[in-house]
Amino acid sequence: MREDLLIAPPTPPVPSATPYGPVGEQVHDLYRSGVRCTALDEPVSLRSPDPRDLRALDFVRVATARGLLVRWHLRAGRRALPALTAHDLSHLQPPVSLDGPRSAERLAQWNTRFYLGRCVWRRGPGFVQIRDRRGGVLQRFDLVRPVYAQAVALLERQRTDEVDPEVLTALRAERLVLTFGDAHWWAPYLMDRWPVPSMVL
Repeated sequence: MREDLLIAPPTPPVPSATPYGPVGEQVHDLYRSGVRCTALDEPVSLRSPDPRDLRALDFVRVATARGLLVRWHLRAGRRALPALTAHDLSHLQPPVSLDGPRSAERLAQWNTRFYLGRCVWRRGPGFVQIRDRRGGVLQRFDLVRPVYAQAVALLERQRTDEVDPEVLTALRAERLVLTFGDAHWWAPYLMDRWPVPSMVL
């Protein structure tokens, strides 16, 4: 599968968003209404996440792709935090706070390393392409089999129970699908507002 400062005017209050309902539509509705910064009401907990936590993580993922700034807090637990902050979630805009040991250091590293386009997917005629730079080098995945393209569409809508088990296992092996407890979460985002020419990505 692999192929290799100036004083600024006072800041208005930050609108609050609770990530329920169709996440993609919510992000786009906020952006179309002029919102450029929002906040999640509660921390995202990945220790034993419930559906609300995964919708919140989806909100951050889609907002990152759209260019909507989100103030959010991550609670992941001591064992999971290093891999999540150094690699797995490093393509998302960094949270305001983390839990766990050396949280300030890890958060500073996340802020330093983050840029748009670290892990993205796009559609092509008859295929889905994923470009993953979370590990520091480009890994490109061209998914040409229909069952894989169908899996991406299902994973975007959190319908993981409908994904072919072998496909899910293959995507998990590449950390494109992350597992939190019994829940699976699709990591790459679909870029719909390019900050630079698409060929750069």
